[in-house]
Amino acid sequence: MKDTIIVGVDESDTARRAAFAAAKLASTCGKPLHLVMAVSRNRSLDVAVGGSDRWHVSSLSAAEQFLDALIGELRTPGATRTVSLNDPAKALCEEAIRLNAQLIVVGNRRVQGVSRVLGAVATDVARHAPCDVLIANTTETSREAVMS
Repeated sequence: MKDTIIVGVDESDTARRAAFAAAKLASTCGKPLHLVMAVSRNRSLDVAVGGSDRWHVSSLSAAEQFLDALIGELRTPGATRTVSLNDPAKALCEEAIRLNAQLIVVGNRRVQGVSRVLGAVATDVARHAPCDVLIANTTETSREAVMS
């Protein structure tokens, strides 16, 4: 049964807005929410904790922590998450297939019109998704343009 709503996120403000839009939609429709974050590769990050103390955290672990914190902010019971080493569009489409998703939600960052050169995550997802795609209006400039 197709019922999961997937949202692609990274650490940007536009992705956060897309996540909140997807969470609201999932809550309204009574559907499960699944967050997907792609990282380019698993590498060690040097993190200063205080004074001379330093910790090494993997980029996968940092992404998992970010998603867990975002899920807490979204207040969507039962939300799940995946961190992928694939490019973002491929990761979203693969998760949609794996979960037999109903919808993928992505933000519209860097989508600037019909003639936009292909390569933006939203454009690639829309071209290859195995389900419906919602491109959430997540940029401040696009909201201001509508209001003027």
